[in-house]
Amino acid sequence: MKKSQTELTYLRAAAQNATSAGLVVILCDLLIHDLEQAIAAFADRDIERRTAEIKHSFLVLQQLEGSLDMENGGETAKHLCAFYSELRGKIFEAHLKASPEILKKQMESVLDVRQAWQQVDKPTPGPTSAVETIPSAEPMQRAMAAAAGGGEVVSMNWTA
Repeated sequence: MKKSQTELTYLRAAAQNATSAGLVVILCDLLIHDLEQAIAAFADRDIERRTAEIKHSFLVLQQLEGSLDMENGGETAKHLCAFYSELRGKIFEAHLKASPEILKKQMESVLDVRQAWQQVDKPTPGPTSAVETIPSAEPMQRAMAAAAGGGEVVSMNWTA
């Protein structure tokens, strides 16, 4: 489903004023929207729309992966890269198997990761240091473990 001019203007303004973590949240929102629309297309038996939404979700994933700093991001970047790769595979599997259930599970994983990034994006009161520890990495760890097929993600150091 195409976005209205108002929605596009809002997204453009939000992106221009967003922090790096805020941009990831926006991309997660776009990805979640694409998956929701693909699920709706399954219900409507609209293969063309489903394909378009899934194609767009791959473009959003490409942006998320392209934003990873593999040289300086340490284990976090590696785990996110693996998460995005697994997510892409599961979305493709859902498309091939015509399974909205698989898409729903992936959407839940993206929602968990989005919530973790949203926590990172919250301003902290008082003086801040150059490196701050992210309050809780648990939602992102759970989401990445779920997307990896139930495997466990261990020892992640989160810094902003």
